[in-house]
Amino acid sequence: MSFKEWLMHFKDVDRPIGDLANDIAKDGCFPDTSDKEKILEHLEQHNAMDAAIITFEYVYSFYKEDTKD
Repeated sequence: MSFKEWLMHFKDVDRPIGDLANDIAKDGCFPDTSDKEKILEHLEQHNAMDAAIITFEYVYSFYKEDTKD
């Protein structure tokens, strides 16, 4: 499961993870990948706020833990 697919489960959460999910849902060119570096590169290229990048870094660790085999 890609990071984006996993994150969409949190769109209705009233927390930073929900804000990130909503922002990514609106981003038509967000990469459908699990590659952390590609996602960070996309966020930086699209001038994501520092808070969004910090939230991504934090949330990504939960994603990896939740989706590990």
